[in-house]
Amino acid sequence: MEELDCFFYPESVAVIGASNQPKSIGKALLENFFSTRLAIKVFPVNPNHATILGKKAFPSVKSIPAKVDLAIVAVPAKAVPMVLRECIEKKVGGAIIISAGFAEIGEKKLTAEIQKIISKNPGTRVIGPNCFGVYNSFNGLNSTFSESRKMGYPKKGKVAFISQSGALGVALLDWISSQEFGLSKFVSYGNAMDVDESDLVEYFKRDKQTKVLAMYIEGVKKGRKFFKVARETSLRMPIVALKGGMNKETHNATASHTGSLAGSVEVYEALFRQTGIIQAYDLIDLFSFAKTLENEPLPKGNRVLIITNGGGYGIVTADQVVGNCLKLAGFSRGNEKLLRKAFPRTVTVSNPLDLVGDADDKRYKQAILAGLREKKIDILLVLILFNTPAIDKKIVKELIEIKKKAKKPLLVVTIGSEYTIERSRELERGGVIVFKYPSVAAKSIKALVDYAEFRRQNH
Repeated sequence: MEELDCFFYPESVAVIGASNQPKSIGKALLENFFSTRLAIKVFPVNPNHATILGKKAFPSVKSIPAKVDLAIVAVPAKAVPMVLRECIEKKVGGAIIISAGFAEIGEKKLTAEIQKIISKNPGTRVIGPNCFGVYNSFNGLNSTFSESRKMGYPKKGKVAFISQSGALGVALLDWISSQEFGLSKFVSYGNAMDVDESDLVEYFKRDKQTKVLAMYIEGVKKGRKFFKVARETSLRMPIVALKGGMNKETHNATASHTGSLAGSVEVYEALFRQTGIIQAYDLIDLFSFAKTLENEPLPKGNRVLIITNGGGYGIVTADQVVGNCLKLAGFSRGNEKLLRKAFPRTVTVSNPLDLVGDADDKRYKQAILAGLREKKIDILLVLILFNTPAIDKKIVKELIEIKKKAKKPLLVVTIGSEYTIERSRELERGGVIVFKYPSVAAKSIKALVDYAEFRRQNH
């Protein structure tokens, strides 16, 4: 059993600071645990109430007549040291300190007191303070204080997401629930007084339910430890990181937000490059890269074939592909000759391969299969205008079947209204990644190529 498993697989939980008060964090935490499908014991802790939400309440964690695996702490900052000491006396496996009011606001004395308690008692691991909690999609554990009626939660997936910012993390958690990809686990770790990004990377390296790790970080606590752990992990699975505060103007805001050591832009770029971490520069990149790395086989090179039924669409995409240091692939003479025979004269066999506006699913299938066979092509990027007369739902089925057997990355770009959106969702449910914009697709392919190159150079 892993040391941090208590945060994801507890059998008993104490909610310290539980409350009956509407719109309170203590009430939201308790309701989230009561609504879980997990068969776990939940103990409300509040010295001012005999019962909370119809459940017996306890005056302290020490008064609970049972083992406690995990404590969720949502009390005023000044009460946290006392509560933490009680958790340690109770031999609680882990504590998530939701409470804020520490290093992020310059509260040095209180911060030092808690750090001293933690350092002397390594048996109880601590996430936080100033964090949002943990979510596990595989068992339904929800230790966040988001209000469930306003919130969606991601389905099961193979991407883990850790965020130093709680608010940003939970907003993305909600957004991901509306997408066709899922998460394995989510952790908001806040000020990282104990469990930090290095510990979490190490944990997810060994997590069988996680294939890719996505991170939002504002700073790294222990540089050398993180370097070692991140590099070891990148050799086993991809890490995608978005670093907040990547310019001088935002540097100070980052340092104060979670009390982190922000570091210079150059230092972090070098850190990511040397450890094999794929750097994202915005939120769209973060999860576009993550889902691409989760879903696609690693390519042998950077040669991309663009297949389209719209000339301008293909040209715009080619600009993005080349602009991201990728190459436009060509067919061998033999395959080019075969395609010229198979396609009408209106189709020019080049890259982009424009199948023209009357292309149907059969023409697309011929082009895609030819691209998958061609040794000079590493990656296929398929653009589809679903609103042309010749294109119908058959192409969705064909693409899903082809993708199941494809040994090269095969991605789709399409944009449109309701009909196109529904086809896109069908493709994604069938295992085909779909992008709205050529720019995002090209950057995601570059991330895939860069990670493949890192693995080749270090194996």
